Amino acid sequence: MARYGYARVSTDMQSVDAQLPALEAEKLDMVFVETVSGAVPARERPVLASLLDRLQPDDSLVVVRLDRLGRDAIDMLQLVSALDARDIRVRILSLGIETGTANGRLFLTILMAIAEFERELIRERTRAGIAAARAAGRRIGRPRALTSAQTRHVKALAAQGLSIRDIASVMNVGRATVHRALQGEAGPQRAGQSSSAAA
Repeated sequence: MARYGYARVSTDMQSVDAQLPALEAEKLDMVFVETVSGAVPARERPVLASLLDRLQPDDSLVVVRLDRLGRDAIDMLQLVSALDARDIRVRILSLGIETGTANGRLFLTILMAIAEFERELIRERTRAGIAAARAAGRRIGRPRALTSAQTRHVKALAAQGLSIRDIASVMNVGRATVHRALQGEAGPQRAGQSSSAAA
C-alpha cells in the first residue's frame, strides 16, 4: 500500500513551497510535482497521468487542496470517482477528508451535486448563447468547410471524372466534405448512387 503526493502550480513563476511541507509531513513514498495550468484537464497533465498509471488498489493519492487535481468540479469528480472505483483513496489535507471513509463518501456526494450544478449552468449558458445568436441572425454550427467557389470547383472536378478520393486530395479536405459538396441540396446519397437512382 503506497502513498503518493501530488503538487501542482500553474506557472514557473509560482512555487510549490507552500504545498511541499504539508505533503512531506505525511511521510509519503513519493511526491510528484507538476507545473501546468489549472485549465488543463486532469487526464491531459503528463506528470499526473504518470502518477495515475503508477497507482494500484489500496494506494493513496494525497493533495494539499482539491483544486490541485482538476480544473472544475466536473473534472475533479471524474478523477476522484475513477480512483475510488479502483480502490485508490484520495486524501485532501485542507479538508481533512479521505475517500473510502464515511466523511469521504459524503464529500463525494456533495461533489457530485456541485458537478451536476456546473453541468446545468453550462447547458443554460449554451442554450442562451444559441438563442441570442439565432436572434441576431447568425448561423449556428460548424462553419462550412468549403466556400461556394470551392464547391463549384469540386463539382467541376467530379464532372471531369475525378474520384472522390482524388478530389479530396486536390482540395485538401476530407472525403465526407467532398460528398456533401457533391450532394448539394439534394440530401444524402450512398456512394455511387445517382440523383435519379435516389428518387
